[in-house]
Amino acid sequence: MVHQKYKYSHCKEGELIKVEIKDSTYKLVYRNTFNCKDKNSIFNLLKTLEKFTGFSIYNLIQEKLKADEWW
Repeated sequence: MVHQKYKYSHCKEGELIKVEIKDSTYKLVYRNTFNCKDKNSIFNLLKTLEKFTGFSIYNLIQEKLKADEWW
């Protein structure tokens, strides 16, 4: 199985956050601008990051809570 490498970038202007994900050839594969105070937008971003990274946000939080490293 070949793993694709991605480049993640973001910038914040006030309450708006612009997110871009590019593949190893610098082809844009994801772009979104959202309001950081909108919880549904944040959840959608986390889902997208899970898709491209292969990590589960829920599992990462659970691991940190079990290891008492969250705070």
